[in-house]
Amino acid sequence: MWDIDTSPPAPGEPLEVAPGVHLVLAPNANAWTFEGTNTWILTRAGDAIVVDPGPDDPAHLDVIDAVVKSARARVREVVLTHHHGDHSQAARPLAARWKAPINPRVQRGIVAEGTRFDVGTLEARSMRTPGHTSDGISLVLPTERLVLTGDTVIARVNSYIGHPDGTLSDMLGSMQRLAQVADDDWTFLPGHGPVVREPRRYVADRTSDRMRRVEQVAAHAHRGWSSAEIARNLHPRLDERRLRAAQASIEAILHYLDVHTPERT
Repeated sequence: MWDIDTSPPAPGEPLEVAPGVHLVLAPNANAWTFEGTNTWILTRAGDAIVVDPGPDDPAHLDVIDAVVKSARARVREVVLTHHHGDHSQAARPLAARWKAPINPRVQRGIVAEGTRFDVGTLEARSMRTPGHTSDGISLVLPTERLVLTGDTVIARVNSYIGHPDGTLSDMLGSMQRLAQVADDDWTFLPGHGPVVREPRRYVADRTSDRMRRVEQVAAHAHRGWSSAEIARNLHPRLDERRLRAAQASIEAILHYLDVHTPERT
């Protein structure tokens, strides 16, 4: 298992984190993806689904193929937790290799709440978790006490909110739903970074962090600062590209404050 205090697997070196649940770290590490995108492969009884196949990198796709074949399985479906390219670019090339469908079928499509993905005897079902993006989902594996959270919950930090596509209201609601479905003996398997242990406690801590940020942004906005000025003040060391993402999260907070007027004190 890749925990917060252990080293990540090398790209191209699959890691089985639970029976039939495999991690392949994509070779796309950067300031946005941290160590890279986590591609998750579920295998059981000859079936496989691939969740977030990541970048369109032939070597990465070859590793996915090798994991599936080593389990004597076939890819039955390719599933995306959301539309961002670091998760979705390889969906079509991988689906073509295995003649498998992609869910959702269109870019920025929606996977319906409660959709079941039965992989042999392994059950996974979708949960709508928008916030990072409007189309975000998580996959709940109840018998394994695991949740694949995409970019809704990641270890170490709060993921950014891609406003206006994502909203803080949606993000807070999704975090609450995830905390309700999982006890602290469950494990979250995120779209980036190590696994999240004691997820209910972790989500509570991350939610508190988000609300402290709301208070900070509200205070700066009360002084008449723009979203760009607030982002520069709160994130003075970020480069311009990452600062734009921070500004999107600030704008999501400003939108939240506009909607929840009692918070603007």
